[in-house]
Amino acid sequence: MRTGFFFGLFALALTTTARADPPDFDQPGAGFATSVLPFGTLALEQGLPTYTRQSGGGLLDRQYSANSLIRIGLGGPAELQIGGSAWNRLEERGQGVRRYSVGHGDSSLGLKLAPTLSGDFSWSALGVVTFANGDQDFSNGARQYTLGATAQWAINERYVTTLYANVDRLRGRNTWTLAPTFGVNIAQNWMVYGEFDAIHSAQDGNEFQAGGGAALSVTDHVQLDAYALHRIGAHGPSVIAGLGISIFFDRR
Repeated sequence: MRTGFFFGLFALALTTTARADPPDFDQPGAGFATSVLPFGTLALEQGLPTYTRQSGGGLLDRQYSANSLIRIGLGGPAELQIGGSAWNRLEERGQGVRRYSVGHGDSSLGLKLAPTLSGDFSWSALGVVTFANGDQDFSNGARQYTLGATAQWAINERYVTTLYANVDRLRGRNTWTLAPTFGVNIAQNWMVYGEFDAIHSAQDGNEFQAGGGAALSVTDHVQLDAYALHRIGAHGPSVIAGLGISIFFDRR
């Protein structure tokens, strides 16, 4: 995937005239924003990329994924989401094995609902269907159904806490995720957060991740972010980390 494409989007967003209130982006961190985009507007949230490191059975896997999410405001409390990863790279080594593969991942379609609430509490829900149309090394191999919810409490103008709950159903088995986060607004355009993920899979058992990240608003329409999670225990990826850019495209 050519980096010139991303720099072009970045430059375009910097010159876009603001006409709607800037949105809350879904990345970084567990869960998603408790608000939806205004009607007729669009946001692109792009990983640059995400890195995952996992070991087991004498093998070490490193995967790089350029995950993309397109959000479209439908009006009212609703938002359409289209996701996918056009570029992935997998490196596998160990026990005499040394190979790599490149390809695209599965694509997804989701509907997000965020009722308008007043006060310091807000919440949203997101249902997603992921289609098994990716290359072999980067696909679930079957259609996956996801239902998640995020609840957010604004303690004051500086501190905010969220709770994310999610279930993925794949091949008749469920994977449950519960992830609290705590965020601090360092400045008007700068935020950091800590995160703890508890995951239970019917197939792989329990998995725990801890870490955090930061987000910087370059303009009202552009955000840069970074995050990292580290495994606690014996199961799951040992490291998940990534960089990202989010761009809001207003109606013109």
